[in-house]
Amino acid sequence: MLKNPMGIFRTIASTFVLVIFVYVSHQLTRFTDFSWQGTTLLVSFLAFLFALVIGSFMILLRERRLDHNPWRDRFMNGALTVMAYINFLISLVILRDVFAFVDKISVASLSLETLYSAQATTTLMGLPVLFILIGHLIVRKGAFNKTVPLEFANLPADLENLRIVHITDLHISPSLPIRLVKKLVAQVNRLNPDVIVFTGDILDSFVEKHTEEFQILKGLRAQHGIYYVPGNHEYYWNAAKSLQAFRDIGFQVLINKAESIRLGSAELQMVGIPDPAANHFKEEGPDLAKVQNQLKTDSFKVLLSHQPALAKQIETLGVDLQLSGHTHGGQFFPWNLLIVFFQRYNKGLYRIGNMQLYVNQGTGYWGPQLRLGTYCELTEIILRKK
Repeated sequence: MLKNPMGIFRTIASTFVLVIFVYVSHQLTRFTDFSWQGTTLLVSFLAFLFALVIGSFMILLRERRLDHNPWRDRFMNGALTVMAYINFLISLVILRDVFAFVDKISVASLSLETLYSAQATTTLMGLPVLFILIGHLIVRKGAFNKTVPLEFANLPADLENLRIVHITDLHISPSLPIRLVKKLVAQVNRLNPDVIVFTGDILDSFVEKHTEEFQILKGLRAQHGIYYVPGNHEYYWNAAKSLQAFRDIGFQVLINKAESIRLGSAELQMVGIPDPAANHFKEEGPDLAKVQNQLKTDSFKVLLSHQPALAKQIETLGVDLQLSGHTHGGQFFPWNLLIVFFQRYNKGLYRIGNMQLYVNQGTGYWGPQLRLGTYCELTEIILRKK
């Protein structure tokens, strides 16, 4: 049995970061015509950035204070931005090396001296700054309202044109400006939805730090209720207190539970399961057998699950529509392209047997305040008769 799994994790993570640092430093200096002073300055700059990221995550792992500390929050936000810079820089270095390799083995070889010149390397190091600025502006615009009409052959007439607003992965934390929460609530209320659903990772910090954000969320309005399931991140910050905070502002918290809404002669069942991360924290995890016992054969069933990966098992329950998040659509380059290798259902609409699955790519963001190749999404689902 592992005596200190956290210590082992830190050792592995630090070793991995060190290997990446050596690779990037080597590739940016070995073939470039910098002076020794320039090379020393570049390597020192990279060492500072990598050390800042490692140090900040060590602080985050030990974070247990419930007070707001503006200096600490600004430091962590800066470290997250540096993490994004390193992400883009690594991606560009790899792309340059791949291009150089392909060029080297091709018949028509180009001049690699130009590709690895000091000017090219300087440009390579400047591009991530541009990417970060663009990504930050995308986030500042707030959530993009995406309308998604979904057709169902078995939809009762009384549910025709029912509008469900879907919010997920908001990640309320010191990194998320309060003005974005205010903007989101105003945007949702303008839509005048019938139902609002939250599919997890709404809170990504201790709830005691975010009483103001919860008071803002309390202002949400939906004719037939607001329904919520936790994601994996809620369990990292004392899930019991987090879930109670959502209950206190009027959200229906669905932990392996189904709630019925009567609309004329139709019955809409709103069903929810917790994230599998609950099992690691000795909380109640997904229990599909328990959910199945609550489902009615003549109802229209909408199931909320933070993770879309459970879709095939959920479809066997006779669910009509599953709403999920978790993936962020990859959030920013290159993960927005690589996400397909990690998540089978990564964003948008899927059909699994008789069930439809919609994956919202995230209403907020995780980590650095940016998106690139994706956007913050507020989904308005409209039910239609096929």
